[in-house]
Amino acid sequence: MKFAVIGSPISHSLSPLMHNANFKSLKLNHEYEAINIPVEQFDHIKDIIKDKEIDGFNITIPHKERIIPYLDEIDEQSKTVGAVNTVLIKDNKWIGFNTDGIGYVTGLRQVYPDIANAYILILGAGGASKGIANELAKFVKPKLTVANRTMSRFDSWQLNVNPISLKTAEEHLDEFDIIINTTPAGMAGNEECIIDLTNLSSETLVSDIVYIPYKTPILTKAELLGNPIYNGLDMFVYQGAESFKIWTGHNADVQEMKHTVLTQLRGEC
Repeated sequence: MKFAVIGSPISHSLSPLMHNANFKSLKLNHEYEAINIPVEQFDHIKDIIKDKEIDGFNITIPHKERIIPYLDEIDEQSKTVGAVNTVLIKDNKWIGFNTDGIGYVTGLRQVYPDIANAYILILGAGGASKGIANELAKFVKPKLTVANRTMSRFDSWQLNVNPISLKTAEEHLDEFDIIINTTPAGMAGNEECIIDLTNLSSETLVSDIVYIPYKTPILTKAELLGNPIYNGLDMFVYQGAESFKIWTGHNADVQEMKHTVLTQLRGEC
């Protein structure tokens, strides 16, 4: 079987490395590649995937919402979130799923066991934020708070959250147990720290869904303040494992996937 990740740019993605390591570990004769599809070429998505004989694929920035009109079905998670990151091709039908939220929360619950009682602030109101908020709402009792620079972004939200501005978030940082950055601020080549951490409580866990760089600016600053930090590596691995299960019906070798990505990030291969 052949699988892929599509996005633009996509050359930085470690998805092929991770998935191919999983295939090798499970002794499966599958392939996984990265396919760069610029926005202006996205109308040809059906032909591109068909020509490459792809059986299923992941979608990353900037196509998670753009892919939806091309799908025959989407699951409930994707409907709520309004974004898709995994497509299963079955009986010539394209079926969309969103595994981002599941991937992130699976990892977070391991590092923060008392998540049910946590007061959580999510930074950003895009597709990743929606996916994570939707999944967190299944486990967390207090209402989630989501902060964004542009408040109109919440007009499309169907989730019951407390929407606030980034300025308001900065003023009330000490009220939260967990802060999760879902914005592109801090990705490789972007040195922006999305908020000022002056009012951060010393016990607050600061998280970022980015895994390249391993420590984004917000994580670096939080660590210097003595706070516990948590990056997006587990989210990346677990969402990939969930995608693999959707495509094949089998459980992935999560430990091998994580080890492979960590080794690459540490420059040991």
